[in-house]
Amino acid sequence: MRWHVWRHWSVRTRLLAMTAIPLAYLFCTFVWYAYQSRLSEVREEMAERGPLVAKVLADSSEFSLASRRYDDLRLTINGLLRADPSIDRIEVVDAQRRELVHAAARASGGGQELRYFEAPVLKRLMWVAMLGPDGKPYQKDRPFGASGTTVETMGYVRVTMSPSALLLKQTHRFYVELLVGSLGLLACVLLAWQLAKGLDASLHASMQALREADAEKRRLIRKVNSAVEDERKSIALEIHDELNATLIAARLEAQRIADASADGEVRERAQSIIKLTLGLYNSGRSLVRRLRPEVLDMLGLDGAVEEMVRHYDSARSGCRFAMAVHGNFSRMEGGIAISAYRIVQEALSNVVKHARASQASVTLALANGELRMEIADNGKGFDATQVCTGIGLVGMRERVYACNGRITIDTALAAGTHIQIVMPIH
Repeated sequence: MRWHVWRHWSVRTRLLAMTAIPLAYLFCTFVWYAYQSRLSEVREEMAERGPLVAKVLADSSEFSLASRRYDDLRLTINGLLRADPSIDRIEVVDAQRRELVHAAARASGGGQELRYFEAPVLKRLMWVAMLGPDGKPYQKDRPFGASGTTVETMGYVRVTMSPSALLLKQTHRFYVELLVGSLGLLACVLLAWQLAKGLDASLHASMQALREADAEKRRLIRKVNSAVEDERKSIALEIHDELNATLIAARLEAQRIADASADGEVRERAQSIIKLTLGLYNSGRSLVRRLRPEVLDMLGLDGAVEEMVRHYDSARSGCRFAMAVHGNFSRMEGGIAISAYRIVQEALSNVVKHARASQASVTLALANGELRMEIADNGKGFDATQVCTGIGLVGMRERVYACNGRITIDTALAAGTHIQIVMPIH
């Protein structure tokens, strides 16, 4: 599984994951801590109870061992085994470690972690002074050098503790804690689900509003571009029909004056007027082509761009231009064609004005329902992270954006500029 599979998750799934993963981690930590705490409590209770039981039983066994009344001691031990299920077995041995009394619980915890505790059975002798026949005090059978009280070890009591019963009690507590924690986790997950559901609905509504606003912006840009192109077309027609026609008439009148005049100042002035009107006419024709490239209607996008590249290549700007075309452009919709033409026009204008390049290329490709354009040069480039984006690049981006396309500008200082544009044609 690839780590970035989450990129395909929905917003609700991501919100739930952001909430559930920390909760699951906290829950697992809580369960582990509770389990270890219960085990620790069992060990501590065994360590506290075992020595106490052994000590109490050793103190109560002194008389039974001294009087060799083992049956009474066995009854006491069996009663203790029935009363305390945590005791696995009890052994009483003499001072030479010979077994005197042995009793084990019926349900032995042989597979558990048994703990052994041992306490000595002590015989305490208190020497009492008595009066002899001569009236002097004496202590009968008192060893030499013994003090008023002597202590002897008669045997040992060995208590074996099993954690089974303690673990069972702690297990019940652990299950209660686990149930409470699970209910809390479930409540948190349900709350997170409701919050994620609400946030997801709100986010979807916001995204839908943004999509509608984005679509409206694209439609507005297309309408503005269409209005601009219509206005350019109207201005081009005015220049072609009015200004150029007037210039042609002025040129013909000047030509008649020149033909009717003898050599002299009048004829020279008429020839000057003819040159001026011819220059203005050519400028008007060039302006008309820039405002409304009629070659786009006659030759299509590929032909119009090819003529543009040929014009820039022959303009002696110091940069050589090349072009490559792939695909059939005869059925391209007019709005897409004019937008693509304007984009290439702006890009080549930037190459001539700013790039200081010696080579530039234009590539048009039409395939899989997409128009791909690449404009590259080997000029000075620019720092895209610092330089202020000019009006030309803004216009290019807006045209591409209005056509639901994508534009990528790859550039760096002294590394040239490479522009890639992809536009759907349907």
